[in-house]
Amino acid sequence: MTFEIALVFVLIAGALFLFASEALPMDVTALVILVTVTGIPILFHSEWLVARGVDLEAAFPTVSEGLSGLSSTATVTVLCMFILSAGIQRSGLLHVAGKRLFPMLGTSESRQLLIIALLVGPVSGFINNTAAVAMAIPLVVSMARQRGLQASRMLMAVSFFGMLGGTLTLIGTSTNILASTILRDEPAFGRDIGMFEFTHLGLIVLGVGLVYFLTVGRWLLPAKDAAPIAHEESESYVLELRVYEDSPLVDQSLEDAGFRDRTGVEVLKLVRGNTGHEKRAETIRVAAGDILQVRASLRQIMDLMTSDLTEVLSDFGKPHRVRGDGTLVSVLLRNRLVFNGRTAAWVDFWERYHARLIGLSAEHSPDRRRLEKEKLRVGETVLVEISDSALHRLRRHPDVVVLGEFEDDYDRRRMWLAGGIIAAVVGAAALTPLPIVVTAIAGVVAMVLTDCLPKEEMYDSVSWDVIFLLAGVIPLGIAMTKSGAAEWLSGLLAAHAGDWHPVFVLMVLYLFTTLLTEFVSNNASVVILVPVGISLADGLGLPPFPLVLAIMFAASTSFLSPIGYQTNTMIYGTGVYRFTDFARIGAPLNALLMVVTSVAIWLLWLE
Repeated sequence: MTFEIALVFVLIAGALFLFASEALPMDVTALVILVTVTGIPILFHSEWLVARGVDLEAAFPTVSEGLSGLSSTATVTVLCMFILSAGIQRSGLLHVAGKRLFPMLGTSESRQLLIIALLVGPVSGFINNTAAVAMAIPLVVSMARQRGLQASRMLMAVSFFGMLGGTLTLIGTSTNILASTILRDEPAFGRDIGMFEFTHLGLIVLGVGLVYFLTVGRWLLPAKDAAPIAHEESESYVLELRVYEDSPLVDQSLEDAGFRDRTGVEVLKLVRGNTGHEKRAETIRVAAGDILQVRASLRQIMDLMTSDLTEVLSDFGKPHRVRGDGTLVSVLLRNRLVFNGRTAAWVDFWERYHARLIGLSAEHSPDRRRLEKEKLRVGETVLVEISDSALHRLRRHPDVVVLGEFEDDYDRRRMWLAGGIIAAVVGAAALTPLPIVVTAIAGVVAMVLTDCLPKEEMYDSVSWDVIFLLAGVIPLGIAMTKSGAAEWLSGLLAAHAGDWHPVFVLMVLYLFTTLLTEFVSNNASVVILVPVGISLADGLGLPPFPLVLAIMFAASTSFLSPIGYQTNTMIYGTGVYRFTDFARIGAPLNALLMVVTSVAIWLLWLE
């Protein structure tokens, strides 16, 4: 071992300590690495060291090489994927998918896990899996709230299937893109990995994960949430719905019709004539003209206003209509003479403010059959629909304070555009000579030009800590290669693994990568170990791609702790899991995948 190699290992040990201890944020640690590996050969260059065979300039990246992480195709591609993912989310495509998803889930836990796998897994293969999980978490938490389910029974599957789905394509996770960048510069390979070059292996891994969750994993899931999921009352309102004459709900109970699954709202009361039903609200047969009192979020109210099931009542029964496209506005009541102790019917929002009263604050617990008879109070928030011209006058009215405006910016055109742009990005990269970085940049431009994502939101949609993490760890991989550290480490392993079957070599690489990923990021693990895998392949006379695949898949599927992968950290942040839950559920799956992945790689690429 030379002095240069030893120095690189010291830097790696320091980086591992900082990543594991979280003494500094991960992106800051990455920038410290960048400064260190580029500064050492400049600050400590001396003829005295050169005379003794120590050439730091030859062993460490130059300034331009050190900064290459910022312009790396991996970094730029991941940046573009964050923006493309934000465009998909803002278009409402995932919201619509969630509305379709809830009725499909039913009450069977096995069916719920299957649907989550089929939704999150494939989606994670085509947009950044971290972004896919970020979009899925609110859907699953919302479903848990509505049905009184244990969120911990489903969120773990969301995270794990996000990771497994990320192995389906080159763009599923930044790990794959980064490994492809490193492998492209390897003479024995010398090209980018294809978009679907390892999809068949990813499907095997995803299938194993699904079988695991439907059998062993299901029984290892927590019996109850470590902490209850809080209800989001801040933007929820109580409102009334009238059942249409030709509504599909007629002659069915709300339970049998799947009303809660289709709308997501909480049914408080069913009113028929002068009779109100609370306990039996969802089990008695619905008749045309029935009034449903429900608690709903703003997004759900917007959906209800275009529903063919029920009509959202204004002023709780009066047939007022707003001219043009009405805007939903939250309003704080502040005039005691008008509101305190007065009913909604007495105030008459349409007469006073030319606004439709849609709902009362979710904190309001109705104790009468109809909301029009509920007494209002100063300091309460209500929801109204109002035209632009009337809103201008309402802002100046002393009776109320306008708190916020909510416009339904989801439309079918934008959904089709956003989905088409993602399909074009993936399709062009797969079917044309254009590299994924070029198609991804073109996709970002298309998202902005078509208004799927406003340019003001483009930069906010990027997780800059991940970008700077990539930019900082890439120079460390360059130092490992230039100093000979990767070749030395692979030679050490090759000396012991020379007589091993390739499957065992793959398993050792997989295991080591999995454990390392628990202490550093998945991207840092790839940067450190891909050069080792390439050198080991050369020493054993094997092609480098299969060994790099083992490292890629292991780094992308480290389930052992909430800090091993970003998606685990995200669901751990919901508060429904204990730290040890991840190891209990993830360790058996990691052991299973280590064997399955290694054997599959051997059969598909080395046999």
